[in-house]
Amino acid sequence: MTPRSALLAWMGVAVTSVLAAAPGATGAQPGGAPRAAASAETDAGARSATAADVGTTDAGARNATTADAGTTDAGARNASVADASAADSGDGLPLDAAPFPVEPSKQPTAAEWKAAPRVRLSRTGPAAAGCRSYRAREWLRIRCPELIISAISLLGGKAEGVAFWIDPPRGDSELPRGGEVMFPIRRGDRRVIQILTFGPGYDGPFTLLPAIVVQEQWLDDEPAPTVTAS
Repeated sequence: MTPRSALLAWMGVAVTSVLAAAPGATGAQPGGAPRAAASAETDAGARSATAADVGTTDAGARNATTADAGTTDAGARNASVADASAADSGDGLPLDAAPFPVEPSKQPTAAEWKAAPRVRLSRTGPAAAGCRSYRAREWLRIRCPELIISAISLLGGKAEGVAFWIDPPRGDSELPRGGEVMFPIRRGDRRVIQILTFGPGYDGPFTLLPAIVVQEQWLDDEPAPTVTAS
């Protein structure tokens, strides 16, 4: 083979190799196109994932903020209602808020009772929840305006200064509704008073039944008296 023929043969082989490697040639391996498509899909997936994550994060943040705000508002409303209820259900001053006089005094007048402050007993049970207590000097007045009262009695203790009232029936009712107890609180006192109502029992629907028991005592070695209604 002459040098010219060898050169032409080598050039033919080179051209064939170049054509075989070209993207558009028959039998060519389109490696570049899949890589580009994969890159495009990866970019699109990343963008979608990023958008979804951002949307989820934003929605979660908004929901969390809304939930927190709702919880905070509800808590504030509940606290306000609780505070208002506590303020409305105040039972007045402690029983011994003002000092008791050393010397006995006369029974208060109607005007003095009208100006007397409301006080809180040492303990009040559910049965006496509707009763109110007032104090003028050493005198205590416990009034139950809505209780149907059949009788009031002193079960034991000092009777000095103890007084009872039962209100007459109201409206169309034939049963007395409302009443009160008054007595002095002095050192050395001990007494038990019972307020009765009507209810079903052995004597029929108008059997006398215990409703409230008031106990008062002030022992000599105690700094203040103890008065309960339950």
